[in-house]
Amino acid sequence: MNCITCCAEQRETFPSEILSSEERVSLPPAEGRAYRYFQQQGFRPADRDSFPIFRQYEQSSGLQEMSAAIIASWSFVYHGLYKIIGGYLCGVYFYEGKPVYFTLHRPPEGFAVPAAAHSLKPLIDILWEMSREAGLPFLQIKFIDETYLAEYRHVPGYHIVTERRDSDDEYVYRVQDLLELSGAANFYKRKRLKRCFDRTDITLRPMTNENVHICLEVEEQWCRGKDCTYCASFGGCEKKALEIMIDLFDDRIHKGLFLYQDDEPSGYIICEKMSESLSQLYFGKAVMEGYFVYLIYMMYKTCLTGVEYMNLNEDMGSMGLRLFKSHLSVHERWPKYICTYTNAGAEGRSSPPEEGVCSH
Repeated sequence: MNCITCCAEQRETFPSEILSSEERVSLPPAEGRAYRYFQQQGFRPADRDSFPIFRQYEQSSGLQEMSAAIIASWSFVYHGLYKIIGGYLCGVYFYEGKPVYFTLHRPPEGFAVPAAAHSLKPLIDILWEMSREAGLPFLQIKFIDETYLAEYRHVPGYHIVTERRDSDDEYVYRVQDLLELSGAANFYKRKRLKRCFDRTDITLRPMTNENVHICLEVEEQWCRGKDCTYCASFGGCEKKALEIMIDLFDDRIHKGLFLYQDDEPSGYIICEKMSESLSQLYFGKAVMEGYFVYLIYMMYKTCLTGVEYMNLNEDMGSMGLRLFKSHLSVHERWPKYICTYTNAGAEGRSSPPEEGVCSH
């Protein structure tokens, strides 16, 4: 999940329908039985205070979904708990008070782990038992990178269903495509860029630890006149997530730019270089029509030169985010998988596999 919207693009691509109250996410109470059970097993809240722990587990490749900054910023939506088991950072996430899925972050390179941890079998056994104790008939692990999928699909003793959902795929862009914006499909984006360069009333300023709070001024401009159910319908309060990101912001690590018009803040962008070739775009906003593309362009022209890819993460099943991310530029879809484990001898499946499922 990330926050990358501008007023004009939303008018063009975001659906006008807002999810009904029955369809919105119901935030789980911390006093729920399953939540307490995992806390009793030594799991701790995955929130802004756990950011340094998750930071240690970010892989140098940058291909791991739900980076430390995303987990911390959106923790009030995920309601996750975590525990390090056998060197793996194990997260469990809740919906309506019940544990729904787990994530596994592999041990950092050079991290000493028990010999048994080199096989996923002992860890899956532990999480399976916890799932049963918490009332789940299955164990579901999400956001598995294709590189490691075989390890998850070959754990003996379980019936395993493997799924790939479009909403979990990461949207990844070649930076060169974003800078060139070639072809007829990008004609209007090129016109908007030229219009930005021709204007004398707009300026860019670097984001620092001292001025990062100005992001909230832009966010508040965008929020005016909008009902909070708009954001609730596709994730949660962006402003609240941004406030956490501002607390975490470190200009030695993160890169940010402000867009000013007539000395008034009108846009911002926050990115991070995850490896020599990959960057993540965490948050961004432009209240002026067409200027978000300009912010992306200038970020990679001035702050993140030499980076090959920009990752915008998944679309969470939101049609508006999907349209925005697919229309931004030519992109790749880096797949993430789900493995669901049930008893090897159990008849049937806990839930039917969706279209595109590979069953083992």
